[in-house]
Amino acid sequence: MTGAFVWFEYVTQETKKAQGFFGELFGWGTRDVPMPEGAYSMIVSGERTIGGSVQTPPGAPEAAHWLAHLRVADVKAASEQLSALGGKLLKAPFKAGEFGTKAIAADPDGGAFALWQPSQSEPLPEPTNGTFCWNELTAKRPAEAVKFYSALGGFTSETKEMGGMGAYSVLSSSDGVPRAGIMGQPMPEAPHAWTPYVQVANADKTAERAKQLGATIVMPPTTVEGVGRFAILIDPQGAALGILQP
Repeated sequence: MTGAFVWFEYVTQETKKAQGFFGELFGWGTRDVPMPEGAYSMIVSGERTIGGSVQTPPGAPEAAHWLAHLRVADVKAASEQLSALGGKLLKAPFKAGEFGTKAIAADPDGGAFALWQPSQSEPLPEPTNGTFCWNELTAKRPAEAVKFYSALGGFTSETKEMGGMGAYSVLSSSDGVPRAGIMGQPMPEAPHAWTPYVQVANADKTAERAKQLGATIVMPPTTVEGVGRFAILIDPQGAALGILQP
């Protein structure tokens, strides 16, 4: 199957602080696994590993951020296609232990993401509370971004008008399941960047708890008909994250 973001990595200079915040907010735990370059800290929700947290590597943006991993059939081929589509390879393909092969990339407008080729391809489980359920790009050039990611990731797309929010493009994987969205920047200063969403049981209570823990709520809980209730927060280290109550 193609067309899915399957892993989310929190890149930070203060890993322990991030683990404490998300542990309090979502009940996430951690699991360290040995890797050739040292232990890798995985994010655990219930029994599932859903992402990881890493120390900011040299050359990466200093501000904390999430790095979404786009699953591809062949990282090397996707890296070559990336360049042909106008994207930029920031780090050439490399082995991530026994788990798979990875490359760091940027789209034509600078949005960072990772290409990910797992060693073993497994079906994606359904989102549950506390796990990632969506990925959303606020794009400088939405139509061009849709073309880029559709070609690279094997997505199909459908664009709809979302009232005052303007056009919103839904990207679906090859099995027809909606996996991500692309929209224009809601304000000029909004970054061209991906924002992952975590499914929650109650968006209002989770947003209030995030605020108590030091986060800033930049989009208060809002209902979107047929989708659910969502909010967007900036965590204490400055990384954006969405929450969604389906």
